[in-house]
Amino acid sequence: MKKKKILVVYPNNFLQGRQGTNNRVFQLISTFKELNFEIDLLGYENFTADSSFENFKSQNKDGLINDLFIYDFKKDPKRMNYKILNKLKKIFNRSNGETLHDWTNEGSKELFDEITTKNNYDIVILFYSYLANFLTNKNVNYKKIYFMEDSMFLQQYSWDRSNKKITLGKLMDEEINRLKKFDDIFSISYDEKNLYEKLLEKKIHFLPHLSDKTIKNELIPVNQRKWDIFYIGFNNPFNIEGLNWFLENVYPHLPSNLRILLVGSVTDKIEVSYSNVDIIQFVPDLNDVLQNVKISICPMFRGTGMKIKVVDSMEYGLPVVCNERGVDGLPDKTESGCLVTEDPIEFANYICKLLNDQEYYAQISNKTKHYYEKNFNKENYKKELEMKLT
Repeated sequence: MKKKKILVVYPNNFLQGRQGTNNRVFQLISTFKELNFEIDLLGYENFTADSSFENFKSQNKDGLINDLFIYDFKKDPKRMNYKILNKLKKIFNRSNGETLHDWTNEGSKELFDEITTKNNYDIVILFYSYLANFLTNKNVNYKKIYFMEDSMFLQQYSWDRSNKKITLGKLMDEEINRLKKFDDIFSISYDEKNLYEKLLEKKIHFLPHLSDKTIKNELIPVNQRKWDIFYIGFNNPFNIEGLNWFLENVYPHLPSNLRILLVGSVTDKIEVSYSNVDIIQFVPDLNDVLQNVKISICPMFRGTGMKIKVVDSMEYGLPVVCNERGVDGLPDKTESGCLVTEDPIEFANYICKLLNDQEYYAQISNKTKHYYEKNFNKENYKKELEMKLT
């Protein structure tokens, strides 16, 4: 029987720094592979500083991706004309009514159309509504599926608050119009599933972050782990804001002998050195780190979707201390085991209690593991996903 073909459109190299949304995409593509699909990828080179496809061939040694297609913004001869056109549009205030960001342009659309015309795909999958304008051709045979990792209109509104011309309603209307192009939508966030079902008046499927990792029954004993506190994040405004809040407002209330590990490109924005803070920009295998930390933190005040760093920590039974945004997207939030507070002193007190009270640590750890096993069991969602893809 001939394998069905999927084209995944995701701008970043999901095999480079498997954290956050990259890890989410990796787990989904791994699941597609398990379901016997043949998967191609369309990605962007020179799109962000955190992503490159230079080493993709060696990173793809397990053969998750069959064919890789790259749109290179730097080498595209049409890029400059597109940039000039956009500047003129802004000068004359003519944006064709589109207020939501658009990560497509003339050159990338031509490449997309060429790829989908030559390859008889059964399904095309996108991860951001900023890419939905690829889907302009209505005369196609492939199924169009959207994996909603964030509410992009809410994200952009938070990012662009300084732009007084942008209103929440305009952004929302534009995103809703783009999402109407899709045949099926899967949302990583239970909150956004409910919101968008009302906005679109159609069924949206809840598909949380899944994992196929096998956690060893015998992890490193808690009292032998190297780091007391762990944080990971990409370099984006919400992570920068949250991490700075922790360092400026929570850190002063913590004992100076605690070992803290900060991971990810967000650490570029740390301007002060701390004697008990280790910084690692890139970790090849996050599993090695998660087995060697005691507590995970997720300081965050803005953002949407589900915090994958929180789910990854839960899988290892790590207690999570976070702000309210840290439990966004989770079903049954009060049962998650996460310790949630907006107060920096209480945030510090939660950390200290976990580290000083072994019984309390074990209680929270067990609650977290139970919640993870109940809500993030891959097999519970795999059948529904297979049914919608076939």
